[in-house]
Amino acid sequence: MGNMTKNFSREEFTCKCGCGFNIIDNDLVNIIQEIRDEVNEPIRINSGCRCAKHNQRVGGVRNSFHLQGKAADLSCKSGGRKIFDAINKLKGEGRLTGLKYYILYKTKNFVHVDVGRTRNNPYEIRG
Repeated sequence: MGNMTKNFSREEFTCKCGCGFNIIDNDLVNIIQEIRDEVNEPIRINSGCRCAKHNQRVGGVRNSFHLQGKAADLSCKSGGRKIFDAINKLKGEGRLTGLKYYILYKTKNFVHVDVGRTRNNPYEIRG
């Protein structure tokens, strides 16, 4: 299937249960590439696309944007805070305009990003 951007392949976004679901939003992938360029180290896609069964298994919300290929959970060796700070910097520069929402999960050490819909708060920090 090959790379979608210089650092990410479609396979990295495929549902982790093995069902093969991998219809991922191109805008999301391009946003993640921009974040990766800013972080300047490899980013792991912990979770991209999810089928309904897998979403339920991992405790995802019923209407999760992962089900539509519009969300991903990201981590890197330097930690979720580095990704979160990079997103804040890019947003402050007026970039990542398509990114609708992001959450830093401090104890789980990853960042959820999505292009689903605008919320009242564009980001959250959770324990």
